[in-house]
Amino acid sequence: MSHTCARQNLVDYGHRVAVDGLCAGTGGNISAREGDVVWMKPAGFAMDELTVENLCGLRMDGSRIAGNHAPTSEYRLHLAVYLVRPDVQAVFHTHPPWLTGVISAGMPFRLLTTESVGYLGRVIHLPYVRPQSEELARQVGDAARDHDTLLLPNHGIVTMGGSAREAFHRSAVAEDTAKSIIAAGIIGKPQYLSDLQITEILGKPTTRGAGRK
Repeated sequence: MSHTCARQNLVDYGHRVAVDGLCAGTGGNISAREGDVVWMKPAGFAMDELTVENLCGLRMDGSRIAGNHAPTSEYRLHLAVYLVRPDVQAVFHTHPPWLTGVISAGMPFRLLTTESVGYLGRVIHLPYVRPQSEELARQVGDAARDHDTLLLPNHGIVTMGGSAREAFHRSAVAEDTAKSIIAAGIIGKPQYLSDLQITEILGKPTTRGAGRK
């Protein structure tokens, strides 16, 4: 995949974030890595306003080497993930409203659907930390070592993957899972998948609690 293609994929999936309602206004931020350069959504832009030309390029030390706009205020969060996960090529930080509501209300977010088992990877709940802070970047970097989907109460979600496509789909499936948890709670009591059922779906033992706290 060429560098231009990778950046175009980031823009395309950024537009899908907007279409799917995973962020409102200029909220959220996304990035993709190309070698030693990380391309990010610039500050003050909505997801559906992204173009290849207005992306901001940063070195891993945070210095800007490309783009006419300042990077997202959460740029440290993205760099923290790439520093500890050489396998990750894209990071999406979105604000899915149903998911954010569930985790901010103290409801358990556990694997409820077979789709969530296949898509979300290793899930962790993190405590609230002020957005845009160095503390949040440190917390996210530490959690990203062993997890793929990070739940941030009163804030949103961080997902990562080997491509913008994978990072986007993790955000989208997490939002759909939250809707299913709410629907199940309205009708009755959510029947979460057991560790045995998750093991059967994955075809291998689970070692990190399968998305539980």
